[in-house]
Amino acid sequence: MLQPDPFPPTGLRKLSSADCAEFWERYAALRPGLRLYRGNRYSRWRPVAGTDIFISLYLTNRSVGLFVRGERGLSLKGAARKLDLYEPRLGIALGVAAASGGYPYLARLALPATDVAAWPRGQQWLLERETFYHATLARIVGGIEDAAGSSLNSRL
Repeated sequence: MLQPDPFPPTGLRKLSSADCAEFWERYAALRPGLRLYRGNRYSRWRPVAGTDIFISLYLTNRSVGLFVRGERGLSLKGAARKLDLYEPRLGIALGVAAASGGYPYLARLALPATDVAAWPRGQQWLLERETFYHATLARIVGGIEDAAGSSLNSRL
């Protein structure tokens, strides 16, 4: 369930294209060697190893967040249908509902993103959630094995 937005309306100030570009440049600097694909000016996508799904990271005026999606061109409903095969295990492991606000496995952090001083907190939260989502999705959906050679899939 999504939490109510604790921030008052921001008035006329909105994230510009330059703001978004700078936010994602700073975020990419926290992830050296990891390629993030451009979704649109507000989002970046991270492919999940061993799958054809992506983690979509996003930025809005009032929050940062992420959700799971399919390849470009696949609707969110199509992605949700693909992921239904892994329910309820995937939802339990991620700790979020399979469909939240119309987005598969949506998690968000309320944040006044129009305030550059708030970016480090949002970027750190995204970094931690992105890493957790990737490991969980690679294990459950991709069947990626750990270094010992046992399937991580069988542990959940």
